[in-house]
Amino acid sequence: MSPHNDRLIMDPKLISSFDQVFNSISELPNKTVSGLLTTGGVTFKATAKTSPKLGNFIELPHANRIYPCCWGNVTNHMGKGKEGQRIGQYARPLDEWYQNL
Repeated sequence: MSPHNDRLIMDPKLISSFDQVFNSISELPNKTVSGLLTTGGVTFKATAKTSPKLGNFIELPHANRIYPCCWGNVTNHMGKGKEGQRIGQYARPLDEWYQNL
């Protein structure tokens, strides 16, 4: 069992896939979408990045990241302990951004 299989799934589920959002961000200048608002109303930007070791991921504020395996979960598999870092407040507006393209 992988370490992120017990993550809480977002409800309602996201409509778009990680690849759809990642690829659309990748096409933007500097591979960055800015001016988004978290579910709490805080402005943020997200950058599409690729690493030889980590593959594709979306970089977020506070050294937070969304990996393909974490897309659609409330938290990712980073950080100390089993909880991970909260990503849902970023993933929801990214999903909505993609739907409005």
